[in-house]
Amino acid sequence: GSVSSVNDSNDLLNSRLIIMWGWNPTNTINECNTSWYLLQAKESGTKIISIDPRYTNSTATLASQWIPIIPGTDTAMLIAMAYVMIRQNLHDQAFLNTHTIGFDQFKDYVLGVEDGIPKTPSWAEGITGVPADVIENLTREYATTKPAALIGGIGPGRTAYGEQYHR
Repeated sequence: GSVSSVNDSNDLLNSRLIIMWGWNPTNTINECNTSWYLLQAKESGTKIISIDPRYTNSTATLASQWIPIIPGTDTAMLIAMAYVMIRQNLHDQAFLNTHTIGFDQFKDYVLGVEDGIPKTPSWAEGITGVPADVIENLTREYATTKPAALIGGIGPGRTAYGEQYHR
């Protein structure tokens, strides 16, 4: 095992879509040259989307789309994205069958089988402040653009029950 389980920053140059979720790499350095690679990716035509309550320096410099979100509600949006992926069959079921445990229970929760509340983009809109159509469009774009990178910062997890965001 290793403490690091991610690709090097230079692999961002291979992405066609990069989502910066609560991540402000121009201000918070976690690996050398990350901002340089992101700028190179942007210049080569990679679409960069920023999901963050704040309009950060990274959003201003790198992103072609900013999706503001109410602080601490990131998990609701991610669950709504899972809803769209499941309902539109945009997930890799074969991978889930061979590499995960518990997806069926998660699916039941997301679809509302467990508690009678489907975790739709409209459900998430009321929590996150992100319009349902934005959530749906982002989900389809992320699920169908290959290769894509979703890079989560640690800020969204620094709230009550914030560990759910990282899960």
